[in-house]
Amino acid sequence: MLKKLVLLLVPGIVTSFFTVAAHGQEIPSGPLVRITNCSLNEGVRMSEAVAFARSQPWDETSASMVFFRQSLYGGSYRESSDFTMASYFPSYSEMIQRRNAANARPNTRMRTGGRGTDFFTCDPATRRMTQAHPVNQGNNDGFSGDNTFMTTRFCRVNDGKTIADAYAFFQGVASNYANAGDNSLAQMSTLELGPVGDTVAGRGVVITTVPATREAFGERMDLRRNGVDPLEGLRPLPVSCDYPAMWLTHAIHRSGNN
Repeated sequence: MLKKLVLLLVPGIVTSFFTVAAHGQEIPSGPLVRITNCSLNEGVRMSEAVAFARSQPWDETSASMVFFRQSLYGGSYRESSDFTMASYFPSYSEMIQRRNAANARPNTRMRTGGRGTDFFTCDPATRRMTQAHPVNQGNNDGFSGDNTFMTTRFCRVNDGKTIADAYAFFQGVASNYANAGDNSLAQMSTLELGPVGDTVAGRGVVITTVPATREAFGERMDLRRNGVDPLEGLRPLPVSCDYPAMWLTHAIHRSGNN
């Protein structure tokens, strides 16, 4: 097991990067995802917030992809927020370059339909940066439509196990679902920046599953109801996971510059 930890110090920011190798194979790097919790303003419907966001002048200085994940079964999350805004970037360097380019440009773009604050309010205290490691890269039915259902679940790496063990486990789960006919996109996210709370660095991950369509989501969920065991051959488990939270994810913006 090889584990490297490098600390990059920037004024006011401490960023942790780590690479873990398991069985001679490294966990693949993935896009950075900036996530912020947001709430709809009084009287605003989710459809109105989505329509407003989609109408904005997205360009080469914007995030590669932006999604609004509307909480459906979110437990205590729904008491404080209605959705998360997830913005994808290929790297820190690219994110900084795009921000610098946007700041250097004259503010001449015309926004349509008001401002975001007219529709929703986002809490900067909840902002965090994760890295979404692809679990079944090249072997999934990607989400390309306007919206679909998805799940997230927080998992804690058990004592004596590693992030690499968790990644190999999630690959096994995805393989078992694939053998049953489901190839939904799966990602394992690790925290890069942001509030940590009572979690321990290197011990917590989030597994995200995004079926291509709402119908595919229902078919995947019914596989387990009908007897498919996604944990077959994977016990004892290297992680302890919460029950999944369910979201309706809305595609706001996609570009080809990843």
